[in-house]
Amino acid sequence: MKRLRKILIVLFILIGICAFWYWADKKDYFNSDYRDLTSSEKRSFEWQDGDDGEKLMQRYRQYFFDGQYAFPRQKVTKVKLFRNIPMISSLTSKTLKPEYVDRFTNFCNDTTNFHWGETTWKLNESKYYCRLYNADGKVSGKIYFCLDECGMTSSRPFSPAMKFGGLSPKGLSFIQKFFSDKTKWE
Repeated sequence: MKRLRKILIVLFILIGICAFWYWADKKDYFNSDYRDLTSSEKRSFEWQDGDDGEKLMQRYRQYFFDGQYAFPRQKVTKVKLFRNIPMISSLTSKTLKPEYVDRFTNFCNDTTNFHWGETTWKLNESKYYCRLYNADGKVSGKIYFCLDECGMTSSRPFSPAMKFGGLSPKGLSFIQKFFSDKTKWE
């Protein structure tokens, strides 16, 4: 009986540690440095009374090329690609070679890679996600990609250049090739 009790306690502790590790990894709890929008900045990109779709899109367009809203609002020194598989994604990451980091961030800030379509998917449906790191080694941005069937993205911090998060045919084709090109990844 005592032996069973000890086994259950050890098992409970291990499950708790694994759950905490999974949660902390998903939230970038120990190494995040996001520059999110303030609440007043967020209001500019939310649906407001009297809006129609065109008014909202016009507000987004005003900030397309404003560096203050560029993704991820910090100098990126490293990009890591993860398959979105719970618990093991952090063990199977690939690092983008330094010479391609600017190309990736330029992709994220190029409005022609995104369209205005409705985004109705969940992050757990994404196939990949990328973490972008600043010079201090902290996570300064994260972007999820649902490529196969939905062609959607979700990023933190938010950037108006990504419109509502849908990938254009050009953007979808580019990112699929970019991720599958093994010469770009360490």
